[in-house]
Amino acid sequence: MPADHRLTRIVATIGPATISPARLRLMVAAGMDVARLNMSHGDASFHRRAARAVRAAGRSLGRIVGLMADLQGPKVRFGDFGQAVPIRRGMPLVLTVRPAAADPERGVLPVDYPHLPREAEPGHEILVGDGAVRLKVRRVRGERVYCTVIEGTEISPRTGFHLPQAKPHGPALTAKDRRDLTLAVELGVDAVALSFVRTGEDVALARRLLRRRGSEALIVAKIETPQALDNLDEILAAADGVMVARGDLGVALPPERVPVEQKRIIEAATASGKPVITATQMLESMRYATRPTRAEASDVANAVWDGSWALMLSAETATGHHPVEAVRMMKRIIEAAERRLFKLPRRRRAPGPVPVSEGIAEAATWIAFDVGARAIVALTRSGATARQVARFAPSLPVYGYTPNREALGRMTLYRGVVPRPLRMQRTFSAAIRAVNADLKRRGEARRGELVVILGGSPDEPLGVTNRLVVHQIR
Repeated sequence: MPADHRLTRIVATIGPATISPARLRLMVAAGMDVARLNMSHGDASFHRRAARAVRAAGRSLGRIVGLMADLQGPKVRFGDFGQAVPIRRGMPLVLTVRPAAADPERGVLPVDYPHLPREAEPGHEILVGDGAVRLKVRRVRGERVYCTVIEGTEISPRTGFHLPQAKPHGPALTAKDRRDLTLAVELGVDAVALSFVRTGEDVALARRLLRRRGSEALIVAKIETPQALDNLDEILAAADGVMVARGDLGVALPPERVPVEQKRIIEAATASGKPVITATQMLESMRYATRPTRAEASDVANAVWDGSWALMLSAETATGHHPVEAVRMMKRIIEAAERRLFKLPRRRRAPGPVPVSEGIAEAATWIAFDVGARAIVALTRSGATARQVARFAPSLPVYGYTPNREALGRMTLYRGVVPRPLRMQRTFSAAIRAVNADLKRRGEARRGELVVILGGSPDEPLGVTNRLVVHQIR
């Protein structure tokens, strides 16, 4: 069994606190499975440096570490108007999309979002920053949106804001996103996270752009707007996975709705058999402290019990004072939570016929449980077979053996899957012999123990899983 057998993956954001090769090596050793490159911060040079260092750290420790590029999306911000403007309840404010018309001293503030007058309507709320500042739209005239302050003390330049009730008119992918997508493909990322996804077509657009650039990277749709919640089923159908992006979701929704929607998103992703990442402020206090609060530890554990495939650290590792300790602590909480998980594999919820690959994956998890197998082995070219097994949440290690270098990185997001390289074998029997030798060499299976192996014949089309063997280690 691998030394670090966790079902739940750890995604950690790379930033100024973690860019050094020595620090990244410590983070990989501590349990980081996927490194997140936040395209909202840092330039191309920073992200190239980070990607090289992450790959090098993984190689030095003999681990496959995934790379995920997180696109900024159509971020809506105030313009640059110098110093913060003090505000008070009941005060009138005017937002203008024409910077030359701004006059902060008279309460006329510029916004870097040309679609604001088309989207804002009387009665709509505008939530600034983390929602501590709230404005209500009174009327819209030409390039100006007239508002009244509901609560708040000041508005700073370049602060982001949200219109939770508005129907967006801007593009799903901005010009910056398209440039960052090109950079992400250059860096060979394994996954791309899309911000402010609204519909399945937003995901389809990103996939077309990736394919044109020759990338098969996974697309993770961030669920952080009311529109995304309304269209969750079609987004899940179009995407390879989803992220519960609780930061912006918590601004757009009342606080009491966030945990309810978190559970709904995880349940929907679980039913569809796709990865789901729970993110934002999981160990927020560890930006400064060496230990999390009890509430944060419970939050991490509950996200595991809900069925998250991965948990994400953001500022804790990007700019925090204790990034390695944050990864190590998250790993400890995950391991403690998983010891209390129900050990039976999941069953698919939908009755009736299913694709052969899915049926064999489910059968493999139950046969492995029934015969007391040491592990499950998925022989896969694209990584899809390993993902199919992961959806049934077996408590055993799942080794994803593949000759495809890109598939190795994609599998780092799959629940409980350990990616392993394997040269292309001419027959299914030859692949079993190669796996047998590799598991013995690594000390992960002993002579006489059972492993359940599933996959397709080398001469079968890509994506066909039609064989299942209970193999005794020789």
